[in-house]
Amino acid sequence: MKIYEVNIKKMHHRGAGDTETAAAHQAAAKVTGRRLETLRALSTLGGGSGEQISASLRLPITSIRPRLTELQEMELIEDTGRRHKNQYGNGEIIWAVTKQGEQYVF
Repeated sequence: MKIYEVNIKKMHHRGAGDTETAAAHQAAAKVTGRRLETLRALSTLGGGSGEQISASLRLPITSIRPRLTELQEMELIEDTGRRHKNQYGNGEIIWAVTKQGEQYVF
């Protein structure tokens, strides 16, 4: 999967009705943009947690976490092995952009 591709099947439930499927298609362009925004923010931060990326982009964490999963599956970011305590005291992965991911950051 390339950074500009979106797996529509992951954006709706199995057996989804026509309205849910249509909504997934409509959101696809935004998700692609969010994925790129997330990657660039992570690069600008020099690595960071989902919470830190969310704060830097002024977006809800629920918009960022799925993008991190997608970017990791695409091998554009990686787990550094470090952890950061979030506002609730829970550990969060510190992510870093991979060499492959750097080609999308400009």
